[in-house]
Amino acid sequence: MLSLKRESCAEIPILRELAEMAANGKLTKTGPVKNRIDRRHYRLCRVQEELGRLDFKKAAPGVSPEDFIFSRIDFSRYREMKEKDFETLFPMGLEDFGEDFFKKNFGSGRKEIQSLIASSYKKKDGLYMIQRENTLILSVMQTLETSLDDLPLFSPEEINMELSNFPLLSNDGKINGKLPPKAEKLFPLLLASLDGVLIPHKDSMTTKLFINKEGDLAATFRPGDKPWTRVLLPG
Repeated sequence: MLSLKRESCAEIPILRELAEMAANGKLTKTGPVKNRIDRRHYRLCRVQEELGRLDFKKAAPGVSPEDFIFSRIDFSRYREMKEKDFETLFPMGLEDFGEDFFKKNFGSGRKEIQSLIASSYKKKDGLYMIQRENTLILSVMQTLETSLDDLPLFSPEEINMELSNFPLLSNDGKINGKLPPKAEKLFPLLLASLDGVLIPHKDSMTTKLFINKEGDLAATFRPGDKPWTRVLLPG
């Protein structure tokens, strides 16, 4: 009979969370997968909040919907951010987006944007205060807080890396070998095991995972108790 040493779980955080989700039908403990889903929920809450402020009847004649939406964005919220909101998204939230996203939107890479944010804010009394306000940093913060152009929930490369750190141990603690890194064969099983899993959030809303008719792992979020369905992983 095989067992896994407890310390080995630290090297396979994603697989450990997926196992918990499959076994319990929900995920409550904090880890990379839970944090990524929480951030997606947070961004949808912000998008829902912004949409709720829009009244297109107030748009001037000839103004495009895109320009009207942009004109209604409250950039002042990024001058001073609550610790909880700031640390929900930064710096780990930058990992939700690919390098192409940063180049396309800001003309800089992820590391440069992370450095810009770190140098632009200072924490004081539970708030992050902007130190050097300019159009770029305000645009960066708003885009990262509301963009839905994120990466898949996890990647084959991440699963392969964890599989390579997944030692199979016998009861006497001796290593019998390692699982071969073949995430492409494991992925369909991982997706199927997540069908119907519930992810509770701190605002009392719950996200439900499911497999759609295309075989993708999708989720129904409820920002502001309004349903939003998004694909998290292509099948």
